Amino acid sequence: MGAFLQSLRAESPAHTVEQAEQGFAIVRRANAATTAFNSLARSAIDHSGDDYVALPRTDGPASYDRVFIIPI
Repeated sequence: MGAFLQSLRAESPAHTVEQAEQGFAIVRRANAATTAFNSLARSAIDHSGDDYVALPRTDGPASYDRVFIIPI
């Protein structure tokens, strides 16, 4: 498991982590800045490939509210 994937599992001021059977979701905190979570979500999407698949969910035309991560 890559270092970036491991770092996604650690909660931050911008996100919480919800465990699921097939993986986990990083979820924007209600009080988090949208730009901070969007940056994290875009990094998760950009780094997906060999270690995991990232499935983002938007809350509107330009913002993410969660990204489901499925380790490979």
